[in-house]
Amino acid sequence: MSIHLKGVAIQPYFASVFRAVDKLQRLGQPMHSADRESLTALAASSDNNILINAESLLASYTLAHLTVEADGQVVATAGFAPRNLIEHGWKAFLIRIENPHALEDDFEVLVGMRSWGTRQFNKEQHPGLLDTINPAPIVESLWLEVKLEDKPHLSGFETEYRVIQLCSRDRGEKQARFSFAVGRGSYPHRHSEWNFLNSQGLDLKFSCVPSHDVTVRIADVDTQSCVAALTIRDLHGHIYPSQILRLAPDMAFQPHIYRGDGEAVTLPEGKYSVECWRGPEYVRIVRDFHVGEPLEEVRVNLERWIDPAEWGWYPGDIHIHAAGCSHFMQPTRGVHPETMIRHIRGEALAIGQVLTWGPAWSYQKQFFSGRAFSPAASLEHPELQASNNVRWKPQRTRKDEESLLRYDVEVSGFPSSISGHLILLRLQQQEYSGIHVPEDWPSWNLPILRWAIQQGAVVGYAHCGIGMGVSEDTLPNYHIPPFDSVGINEGIVDITHGALHFIGGCELNPAYELNAWYHMLNCGYKLVFAGETDYPCIYDERPGVGRSYVRLKTRPMDDVGYQNWVTSFQKGCLYSGDGRSHFLKFSVNGHQPGDADLMLDKPTTISIRLLVAARLEPQITEETETIRRSKRYSRPAWHIERARIGYSLEVALELVVNGESVRTVNVLADGEPREISIHTYLERSSWVSVRIMPSSHSHPVFVHVGEKPVRASRRSAEWLRTCVDRLWNEKHRFIRENERSAASEAYDHARLSYDAIIKESDIP
Repeated sequence: MSIHLKGVAIQPYFASVFRAVDKLQRLGQPMHSADRESLTALAASSDNNILINAESLLASYTLAHLTVEADGQVVATAGFAPRNLIEHGWKAFLIRIENPHALEDDFEVLVGMRSWGTRQFNKEQHPGLLDTINPAPIVESLWLEVKLEDKPHLSGFETEYRVIQLCSRDRGEKQARFSFAVGRGSYPHRHSEWNFLNSQGLDLKFSCVPSHDVTVRIADVDTQSCVAALTIRDLHGHIYPSQILRLAPDMAFQPHIYRGDGEAVTLPEGKYSVECWRGPEYVRIVRDFHVGEPLEEVRVNLERWIDPAEWGWYPGDIHIHAAGCSHFMQPTRGVHPETMIRHIRGEALAIGQVLTWGPAWSYQKQFFSGRAFSPAASLEHPELQASNNVRWKPQRTRKDEESLLRYDVEVSGFPSSISGHLILLRLQQQEYSGIHVPEDWPSWNLPILRWAIQQGAVVGYAHCGIGMGVSEDTLPNYHIPPFDSVGINEGIVDITHGALHFIGGCELNPAYELNAWYHMLNCGYKLVFAGETDYPCIYDERPGVGRSYVRLKTRPMDDVGYQNWVTSFQKGCLYSGDGRSHFLKFSVNGHQPGDADLMLDKPTTISIRLLVAARLEPQITEETETIRRSKRYSRPAWHIERARIGYSLEVALELVVNGESVRTVNVLADGEPREISIHTYLERSSWVSVRIMPSSHSHPVFVHVGEKPVRASRRSAEWLRTCVDRLWNEKHRFIRENERSAASEAYDHARLSYDAIIKESDIP
């Protein structure tokens, strides 16, 4: 190994050295004090051998020496640092970079076969490469994570030092090949691929000492064992287990993992904090703990601020996926029910609707059974778990049976998707009229909705606000949206045919999601606004970002319980939101949402009674302040922090009649349920609802005065009528020619329906 020091500028050299040495200290691996003192003395010295002596001091901390050629190629040789790593732990080293051509391009490192883990996105039908071979040897080879610290490009100085961190998944003797490259801008989106392909590589052997398998004890507020989300960090901010080294059910795109009582996580000796969470009905708690000898269990006693089940409300997420989007790391087939149920249990959801869609359709459809079930606690792909050094054993908890999975369909990645993505719940068969490939399904939605309804399905549109954005956030508004994406779209036609039960939201700007719903309600149509997440696509943080709370007499257990839940959902016995505010009781003259309509003989004053609970963080935190200051309705769009009045602990509860806010009551959001009574005068047939925006919205109570239908606004009917024309102009060219005539007739029916409502409406 030859080190060139001729011409190296002293000041930039030591500036680079001390930046790297300071970084080692911040990472908990400080240079020996004697070495640090000697280095400081050298920097102030005028000795001719300053650089030689400094290099001698740094040698025992240096993993590799790199020389950058003019074309960006990197010649690498091993350094003299002891190559000792820790199982599931981080170790920091120096790397020395000699840059005689003063390049200032991006600098990157690749280890082993990590390129096998790159994302593949197939719109289904053909499996990715790793789905056609045995991936276990590849998983086994991906044992090392590498993290370069500081800026990702070279400074242009002749010699500089950088810090590299390594995390070993395994224990024992291991070997890895490191490839280094400097990009010249030729492949800005391919990570200097050419230089990596031409890198000679550097093979290094490591000794990896074992870590500890730490058992986690998790108890719910009733002392029963359960599954929860755990985010584990060390004092330097490292997340455990390393995200890049994870295998389902531990997801690389989330900082947290889901563990049940009695399960384990592998950790090196040291100090940690664990943040515990089980959905928005719980208070986040943080526990500090130490891993060492003697080993201790980590105990977590969860804290709820509210349990809606005490009032008969059970949460579900009607839109989650087991394949596609963030799941599209290898293998492309997605994950199994064993993984999905763990996430549902860890968020305290009663119902998780796993929707099979275009990506991985042919593989995922095997899990459809036409029934809801609660899978046993287990790990998918045992052979891959063994290859990934997974030793922890799944444990059944007392709360497991309180969460159910049901596989159904999202019509996305199908010919009709351009007219809006359908959600089909409670299907008895998932393949349309014997068709086995998505490409052959209808190219518009109404035939699919009718087919699903014939078999008893509950049907609606996903992420209803996509493509519905206009220049105004008020509700209701009368701007015509572009219908240029995959939101509610054809739903405004389907509702006139009696072929639409719900729309899904709680993901985007509420005005985009609620405006069409308000207008349809104003025309007397009844449909549900449901909370959903589209996990892990619109949101990959966790399932249950958007939630539907459904009213039942008893907790939904097994398939019978699911049937009760989805039937009550269809009737409108629900409220939806982010889970941080709740309408535990809401009635109009004693009628609750989903009950029979309230019939009044004449205009009169109605009595609205509520039991409302909401919770803001008692103190403004960094997270809540980020949400408050973020762009209006950026992610997360629905969050109670956006409802906070100033810096108080209050939110605004609004009484909504026919889409208009008619009364506002400020509610103390300290987590305590509060009774509220409101009276308002109804002059005509109306729908009545409550909301805390943008956190939650109730389903309406429908009130008829003098047995007249709800015709709340002629402008709403005119808006919908105009939208039908705009929608046809936007979508008809995507409908197959042999289906276009039937579609045209369906659109004409919608036009006539809205024309009739316009004539019946005496209110502008």
